[in-house]
Amino acid sequence: MSSPPDAPPKKTIAVTGGGLSGTAAALALARSGRFRVTLFEKAGDLGGLCASVPIGQTTADRFYHVILPADRATLAFLGDLGLAGEVEWRPSRAGFFGRGRIVPFASTADFLRFPFLSPWAKLRLGWGILQTSWSASPGGPGEPSALEWLNRRFGRTVTANFWDPLLRSKLGDARERTPASFMAATIKRLFGARDRTSGRERMGSVRGGYAPVLRAAGKALQDAGVEIRLGTPVRSVKPAGAGLEIRMDDGPQTFDRALLTVPLPEALKIVRARADDPAWDRYRRVEYMGIVCVLLALRKSLSPFYLLNLLDPDLPFTGVIESTNVLDPENFGGHHLVYLPKYITADDPVSGLSDAGVESLFLPHLRRMFPGLSDRDIVEIQTHRETISQPLPLFGSGLRAGGFATPMPGVYWGGTAFIEGLTINNDAALRTAAEVVAEILHP
Repeated sequence: MSSPPDAPPKKTIAVTGGGLSGTAAALALARSGRFRVTLFEKAGDLGGLCASVPIGQTTADRFYHVILPADRATLAFLGDLGLAGEVEWRPSRAGFFGRGRIVPFASTADFLRFPFLSPWAKLRLGWGILQTSWSASPGGPGEPSALEWLNRRFGRTVTANFWDPLLRSKLGDARERTPASFMAATIKRLFGARDRTSGRERMGSVRGGYAPVLRAAGKALQDAGVEIRLGTPVRSVKPAGAGLEIRMDDGPQTFDRALLTVPLPEALKIVRARADDPAWDRYRRVEYMGIVCVLLALRKSLSPFYLLNLLDPDLPFTGVIESTNVLDPENFGGHHLVYLPKYITADDPVSGLSDAGVESLFLPHLRRMFPGLSDRDIVEIQTHRETISQPLPLFGSGLRAGGFATPMPGVYWGGTAFIEGLTINNDAALRTAAEVVAEILHP
């Protein structure tokens, strides 16, 4: 649709990063009618951590994703793309592995039979979860660490035998420098899987995973007039007169505004933030973890659980996620998809392993958990990794105290480092993208 003759000319904006945040932000900015949008993505496809990979004669999400009933931003985004009818909901179940046993943890009866805690500890656990679901975030000045807060709310026994093994399996030594607000948000999100009417846990997915979502998003971007430049990393942004010079490998281009949704370490390189400039100091405080994830396509299911939480400290991966207990296996050639993730710090030995080395480390432990798993059950195995994946939340006030504007005029931050009060997930990323767009449109 063309602008009215007396309408002011549209400003130009560059959105860097074609993950879910950048894609949603670019679409909203273009549809506002205020900007001509160019979306830059260094990879060959949109999606970022939501991108798909070919596996077993079909495609699957590179990393695991799921939709909860409370994910309003995700459901609205899917509805806007015309995919509301493509969301399938299924009852979901979670379990725990500890002391060589797999036990369910999805109902009141499962909770009462849970063998790894005494009756008194279970009472303390249940009461602490209810308190957390009702309470405000423990963040703010003087915020305790996650472990300190867990000990206060749940007691040392419950923390040592339930929460700390889960934190250790997910964050490793980084759990000791993780704030309490992260753990509180995690517990609240767990309750987001419960249907408000039935009280049962359920999870949803788009048929086929995020591949159809990204295809629909790409078409929506084109329909909105967004120029999509794939395989084009942005190297730098700097002031140029009243605008900004954005430099790519094929040369510079001038824009009025820029939105950086790439991880903060990459964004700081793009803006050429000087180490001796204190204006950028608080953004350098954010620590990121990487992820290594083994993806298996299997001929049979391992268990009825979407998520198996791990209490055994000797296991090298974070959990066992069998996504086809939520997604229909028929969308993946009848195969069952299992993800074995591990979040890692830069000095974690796993980060230095080859893909074959990671698989050789992970598979014997998976077979120990599931002795019936044979080589012929494995259709395909892949290892995927990102060196910069999950930002650790900051203690006290986060990065958004001054909004989303960077110290460089006309340049805005986005991305997962600016998610506050929530866990890092797709719904939180979409909420944050909407908030960034609102600030750009109404500074």
